[in-house]
Amino acid sequence: MLQYHVAVCDDEVFAAQVVAKAAEGCLARLGAHADIDVFHSAKELGRKIGDTSYDLVLLDIEMPEIDGIKLARALRLLGTDTEIVFVSNNESRVFESLPVRPLAFVRKSRFAEDIEEAMDAFVKQNRKDAGERMVSFRMHGAMGAFPASKICYIEAKRRDKILHLSDGRTEEVVNTLDEMEEKLEPYGFCRVHKGYLVNLALVDSIYADEVEIRGERIPISRSRSKAVRLAYMNYLNQANAIMLGGPDEGVDLESVSSSHLKKH
Repeated sequence: MLQYHVAVCDDEVFAAQVVAKAAEGCLARLGAHADIDVFHSAKELGRKIGDTSYDLVLLDIEMPEIDGIKLARALRLLGTDTEIVFVSNNESRVFESLPVRPLAFVRKSRFAEDIEEAMDAFVKQNRKDAGERMVSFRMHGAMGAFPASKICYIEAKRRDKILHLSDGRTEEVVNTLDEMEEKLEPYGFCRVHKGYLVNLALVDSIYADEVEIRGERIPISRSRSKAVRLAYMNYLNQANAIMLGGPDEGVDLESVSSSHLKKH
């Protein structure tokens, strides 16, 4: 049976209990066991995360002192790949939450339906990650294999290409960037510059002439700017469809472009 360590954080005691029980029930129906810790403040959860690893965090957004989105930003700055699901009555903050790459947004007004969808997406994503195909590249005198989801971006530096990985490591490979672009495009990578290939899933923000990944700024060439922004908006549309509660609702790209695609 699949086993997950889950954290639930909501300043309302009863709401936290309801979320925890519902998540546990949904995961059990999907063949998974959840060990769930419940917290009633972002500070309390933040202290615990320092020495505990969670597979999934369900966060209320509207909490005193530190809200759920601020806590999620802190988690991402730590480099954690913990899946985040926001649970909130405040649907207007959906797009504000996008930079922290949440898996889903559960509306309390449609809690039963949304929590089922969110837990289903979580289990499917983890099963996909567990069986993820590695991508292989030529290295100096050897072949190297890497999970595509762990590659933040690739930088061309003379004859070598530098893989920047999500754990902070770098690796040198000798494939051409064109070869790597062809191999990685099905995994959501985009050529933003003649010397850079980025993983759209790990982009924090996109500006007029740069993208930001894990605090690093990567240039977008003027000739590719329009194509890059369109590719990113299409990625958000596909990746975050569940956040709006169903296949028929879609994502408002105009809202995404105004709130998430930033300009200098």
